[in-house]
Amino acid sequence: MLREHNLTVAGFLAVRSGTRDSEQSYDIQFLDTGESIPLESRKFVKNRIKIGNFYFNPEAILIGNKILNDPHIFNKDLIIIDEVGIFELEGKVWSDSISYLVSKHVRTMIWVVRDTLIEKVIRRWDLKDAVIIDIEKETFRQAEERILARF
Repeated sequence: MLREHNLTVAGFLAVRSGTRDSEQSYDIQFLDTGESIPLESRKFVKNRIKIGNFYFNPEAILIGNKILNDPHIFNKDLIIIDEVGIFELEGKVWSDSISYLVSKHVRTMIWVVRDTLIEKVIRRWDLKDAVIIDIEKETFRQAEERILARF
């Protein structure tokens, strides 16, 4: 997709791994290596950090923040953060790393944000020229074209 256009990408995706709401869990997949580890689960897991209704893997948070704070990230064309949500708005999980990237005026980032939180996220990080792509209203090809137009 975007890598086919010779764009270098950094960041991570949250990939749902549970099948039922009661078992809902997510893995974090690191885009530079393709590796993934458990990120969060609704079920209690020993040695996890409870935030809201989820138990977060501290190792996953550490690695995700390390990726977002790595000075080499500024050499990448595109940074992807999945997801920016209520916890970040409350100053948790990826919040400090996002603030760092915004302060450095990173040109092109893709943040996965629930539609109900978009305006809050824009205000929280004072985003001036955010481009919003609604995945329920645009095709993958349209979204790709809008992203590529930024380069």
